[in-house]
Amino acid sequence: MILFFLPHAGGAAKSYSSFKRFLPKELNVVPMELSGHFTRSSEPLFTDIPSCVSDLLDRHAERINEGEYAIFGHSLGTMLSAELVHQIKKRGMNEPKHIFLSGRCAPDEPIKCFRNSDTATDEEIIDFFYSGTPSAMPKIDDEELINQLNRLLCTDVRMCDSFRITPDEVKFGCDITVFEGTEDAMLKGVDMNGWKRFTDGSCDIIKFSGDHFYYNQHKEEICGIIAEKLGLK
Repeated sequence: MILFFLPHAGGAAKSYSSFKRFLPKELNVVPMELSGHFTRSSEPLFTDIPSCVSDLLDRHAERINEGEYAIFGHSLGTMLSAELVHQIKKRGMNEPKHIFLSGRCAPDEPIKCFRNSDTATDEEIIDFFYSGTPSAMPKIDDEELINQLNRLLCTDVRMCDSFRITPDEVKFGCDITVFEGTEDAMLKGVDMNGWKRFTDGSCDIIKFSGDHFYYNQHKEEICGIIAEKLGLK
């Protein structure tokens, strides 16, 4: 079975590589790198989620259709996951066995990462994001690299905030599990139960201590839940 990982805003595919040590060996971890990001930095940087997902499907179609798989998406990755299932259904492709969604409310709710991301400057988005999630602050001295990372972050935040999809447009044909950090500043006043509208199956909501990147302190527990939900434990 394959477990596809979809990244958070400004995130790299390799950021999930450390999950492997806590997951069953029979689970093949495949991080999906977005075009224009990191190992794909020479490719076009998309500014809308449907284009991003269409590109990912073209790259991973063979693996998606070869057998059972699950999806894990954090923050922006939850929006990518919803659109991924939407396009998978439209293409008549093999659908996921389970979907794990983390750190973001349902995509039909009018809640944004940043209140005015469509009119805000890059500096305002960067300051807001790093002040709200201090664990995300990159420990890098290279100013040029920092500027590149911030460009990706701002592009991804705007892309995430402009995306909307409803349960009428996409219904997951599987059970889902939703994770959140109890001190996540981006989820204050947010009801994660909204994800239940997107599936006719079960929807378990599981909370962990920590901020937006709570999973860095709980990888072993989260991977245990993933293995259990996929029948590998």
